Parts: sequence; structure tokens; C-alpha cells
Amino acid sequence: MVTREEIYTESRREIADSLPKIIVEIVIAFLIWLFAVYIFIPLAGSLGDPTFLGLIGLQPLISAIVIVALIIVFLAILKEVLDVTNAIAGYATLAFSKGEVSDAKLERYQTGFRLIGYVLLAVLAYLFFLPLIAGVLGVLAGVVLVLLVIWAIIVLFQAGRIFSVEIEQKAVDFSKRVEKLKEATPEEKKET
Repeated sequence: MVTREEIYTESRREIADSLPKIIVEIVIAFLIWLFAVYIFIPLAGSLGDPTFLGLIGLQPLISAIVIVALIIVFLAILKEVLDVTNAIAGYATLAFSKGEVSDAKLERYQTGFRLIGYVLLAVLAYLFFLPLIAGVLGVLAGVVLVLLVIWAIIVLFQAGRIFSVEIEQKAVDFSKRVEKLKEATPEEKKET
């Protein structure tokens, strides 16, 4: 069992620690993307897109280099997103629980929010990578989008199933309270 105060303190600390890091990393990724898409890649094109060592064109090479840089940045963001989603799950657990919280319930909320965070980060990363992937191999951008959509649907179904357990439990609790009220009402009528 985890106390409400422990969850609140840990969640507040993780938000304060991780959210600024995420913002800085996204700004860094945006700047790398901005310079690549609007300066470096067009500059390579203005050079007549020469080949590098006769193997690959300069534009696809620059796109590939920027893709690697953005992958590194997004991996750093991923760690912080995990911390933030755990913190959000802590707040959600507090909002929908009374008293102490079981470790299993907190873990379910964390897993559900983490899955949603994965999807959001993957979509954001795809938006950053799209012009770069298309610069390396145009058809690859479409293939990656189809795979992203399939993966996102599967992950969101998993998140929905995690939260459906909680919703079902709340519905059962509510129906029990209604039944108790029904049982209490006829007895009170008989006494009068």
C-alpha cells in the first residue's frame, strides 16, 4: 500500500523535474529539424545534390544524419515522458481513490498512462521525422505511417483495457450501493 502523501509528493517531484527537460528537448529537436529542413537540405540541393563518395546523394545523407540526431533526442525525451506519465497516473490514482492506494492499482494507472504517452510521443516523433524520411526514401514515410497507425491502435486498445478494469470496478461498487439503498428503503417503510 502506498499512502496518498507519498504518491502526491512523488508525482509533484517528477512533474517539476521532468517537464522542463521535455520542453528543452523538444525545442532542441525542433531547432535541429528547422535547420535541417529549411537550411541544410535545401543548401545541399542548391549544390546540385552531389553524391558522397559516389554512393549516396548529399540530401539523403544529410536527412539520415539528422534522423540519427533526432532519434537520440527522442530517446532522451522518452525517459522523461515515462516519469511524467507516472506522475500523471499518480494524480489520477489520487483523484479516483480514497485512503491508501494499492501498489497494483497505481501500477495499472501508470501502465495505462505510459501507453498513452508512448502513442503521443510516437506521433510527435513521426511529425518531426516525416520530411527527413521522405528525403531519404519517399515510400518509407508511408510505410512508417501505416505501421504507426496499426501500432497506435493496438497500444490504445491495451490502455483502454487497463482502464476498463477500473471502470468496471466503479460500476460494480455503484450497483452495490444502489442495491443497499433499495434494501434499506423497504425496511424503513415497514417500520413506519
